Amino acid sequence: MKKILFPTDFSPAAANAFDYAQALALELDATIDVMNVYHLPFIDASNTPTDYIEQLLTQREEEARQQLKGFVKEADEKVLGKTIADYGLFIPQEITDKAKAGEYDLIVMGTKGERSALEKLMGSVTTQTMMNAPCPVIAVPDQARYEGIERIAYATDFHPRDEHAVAQLMKFAGLLGAQVNFVHVETKPDVGKMEDHIVVKNYPFEFTEFSVVNAHSVLEGLDQYIHKKEVNMLALFIPRRRLWERLFHQSFTKEMTFHTSIPLLVFHE
Repeated sequence: MKKILFPTDFSPAAANAFDYAQALALELDATIDVMNVYHLPFIDASNTPTDYIEQLLTQREEEARQQLKGFVKEADEKVLGKTIADYGLFIPQEITDKAKAGEYDLIVMGTKGERSALEKLMGSVTTQTMMNAPCPVIAVPDQARYEGIERIAYATDFHPRDEHAVAQLMKFAGLLGAQVNFVHVETKPDVGKMEDHIVVKNYPFEFTEFSVVNAHSVLEGLDQYIHKKEVNMLALFIPRRRLWERLFHQSFTKEMTFHTSIPLLVFHE
């Protein structure tokens, strides 16, 4: 993972995530390109002169470039790549398009602990990006600090269809010298029970530890496991399924971005 795309809105959450991204990039020997998607305030284009709109766009682009310059002012030169100011109406789409066009290996971005009414309705920029990105995405909570990654928990349902995601995860963990623990949350029997080193038939991957956590909900079970095992990062696989199935996973992923105190790493097929 040599190329990292870092979208920013210049918020405190983004600044914190940028610190995390730089520390991670140093360990991965990667470079970070920092991106901001700017837009115009709502105007009635039918009654606004074209030259005025062009003037506003030029002004907003210059403002974005100046903000980017300030944002990366104290960045580590060993990992800092270029800054990118792009105009766009739908920010997640602009981010995913840039990640695809630039052939980035990873997207790292911040996530806030609270959401606005609009974000609750439409989903946060981070969530939407995670659901559609062409590469893995790390969502960094606004309280997370990089202290090395020694243990990654991979949440699984025991199905071998996530083979590609696991292969990517193992490569990522290998670069960091991290241990990967597989965990499954069972919400039906034996609530509150946790089993380690279980035997999983026909599961085609090697793993250091495979645990089953029994809890009232998946979120509760993963939180329990994260705290007990002192996990540094949680990884999930989001298959590209039919719409109704993806909506379920989007809801789950959105919840995870606001319930975990550690970064969330999301893979696609």
